Amino acid sequence: MRRVVPVVPLLAVGAFAIGTDTFVVAGVLPEVARTLRVSVASAGWVSTVFALAYAVAAPVLGALTGRLERRTVLAISLVGFTLGNVASALAPDLPLLLLARVLTAVSAALYVPAASASAAALAPPERRGRAMAVVLGGLSAATVVGVPFGTWVAADLQWRVTFWLLAAVGAACAVAVAVGLPALRLPSGPGLAVRLAPVRETRVGLAVLTTALFMTGGYLALTYVGALLAPATDGDGTVLAVLLLVFGVPAVAGTVLGGRATDRWGALPVLLVAVAGLAVVLATLPLTRQALVPAGLAMAFWGVTAMATQPAQQHRLFAIAPGSGPLLLSLNSSATFVGIALGGFLGNRLLRHGGVDALDLLGPVGAALCALALGTALLGARTGNRPDRPVGAAGEPARPAPDGAATGASPR
Repeated sequence: MRRVVPVVPLLAVGAFAIGTDTFVVAGVLPEVARTLRVSVASAGWVSTVFALAYAVAAPVLGALTGRLERRTVLAISLVGFTLGNVASALAPDLPLLLLARVLTAVSAALYVPAASASAAALAPPERRGRAMAVVLGGLSAATVVGVPFGTWVAADLQWRVTFWLLAAVGAACAVAVAVGLPALRLPSGPGLAVRLAPVRETRVGLAVLTTALFMTGGYLALTYVGALLAPATDGDGTVLAVLLLVFGVPAVAGTVLGGRATDRWGALPVLLVAVAGLAVVLATLPLTRQALVPAGLAMAFWGVTAMATQPAQQHRLFAIAPGSGPLLLSLNSSATFVGIALGGFLGNRLLRHGGVDALDLLGPVGAALCALALGTALLGARTGNRPDRPVGAAGEPARPAPDGAATGASPR
């Protein structure tokens, strides 16, 4: 067996780098605007372009690379991620920075679904949820360590240094994947039309819509969390950073708990409980945001419930058609980033036109979208004719064979 390094934790490190790259931009925007001599609003396109490029690229690349060996796909994505961050660090103006962020986003869109599918394929059926949770834990850990650290580096040194560090992590992960990951192919149909067939299933569309709804609901408030929590923090950035840390640490725990609970009770019950909990947090934000202690409790519960949704939702999609797992997980990633972009946009509209109580509308409107997500999840469960629990032996993904041979297909 070609396992030189622990494979799933390695995949999580790559997800950590990508998560940091995704979310650190919000913290470095003021420095980017100052250095490139543009307004903060113009610099905000750096984040928006990244999210949109990711959303568009994820399903397309998932379809085009579904038959390729996973180690190759992951290595290519990490090399692209590295080059995108090098280009970001060197960009002399905003247009070139935007192009660099597109390259980075496309590479990230290829990595995360491929890493999740690889982790699931390498794990026994009864532990797939936990394996996916470890990879997703890398994204969660980015909110705890990566984003605060990257923001601090940008403030104390320069924002370009943040991207240089991310490029270094990406390059190291690319080498580690090439050396440590066993060769692995997932079973797939003979052509693109066969691999795309699951996308036409109603339950796939409803599952992806569910992700988009609860992500939009959450990011309606999370995008503007600084302003939202101003009554509790008195505008103190250090206190806000502590509250974000209080959000991030339970988010990691939520990912782990979501994976373990999915393996034990099935994906649908875990998803419903997590989304319902998220709706409660958002609906009560007008009350909890007024003081520090209730705000801290709300942030902790927010982190747990928001991230517990991810292993369950990915498991549901992977179980529908393991052979199309990369494509279906790419669709889920796309829906996630559509939700991030749409949440920020709708939140902006609410703040502009919601009057003096606009901030108090963010949470309840987000909760309403989570309630819609519960409805689409239940509807998807009713329309499906297969369970959300792990599929049987006939539907199991290929397992890696010794000495780098790919299961189910000869290496190419």
